[in-house]
Amino acid sequence: VRSGPGRENRTAGPEKRRPADKQSAEWISRQQGKVERALKAMADELGARAWCAGDHYTLADIAVGAALGYLDFRMQDVNWRKEYPNLAKLSEKLSKRASFVDTVPPKS
Repeated sequence: VRSGPGRENRTAGPEKRRPADKQSAEWISRQQGKVERALKAMADELGARAWCAGDHYTLADIAVGAALGYLDFRMQDVNWRKEYPNLAKLSEKLSKRASFVDTVPPKS
C-alpha cells in the first residue's frame, strides 16, 4: 500500500482538533476511508500467509507492523483487529520481536 494507513491521520487528526463547527465531516470521512482501504489492501495481500512476502520475515512485515502500530498509537478509535484478524495475528507476532518491543512509544 503506497500511502499506508498512518498517513491519513496527519490530515484527519488536525481536522478533528479544530472546533466542531469548523470541522469538515466530509474531509474526515474521506481520510478515514483511505485508512479503511489501506487496511483492506494489507489484509487481502497477507491473506492466510504467516508473513507478508514469502515464508520469512521481511521489510514488508516491518512496514505493515509499523503502520498498524501507528494506528494503535494515533488512531485508537480504529478497531482494525476485529475486522482484519489476519493483520491482528501478524501484529501480535511482530509485537513479540525485540525490534518492535524496543520501539514502542512511551505511554503518556
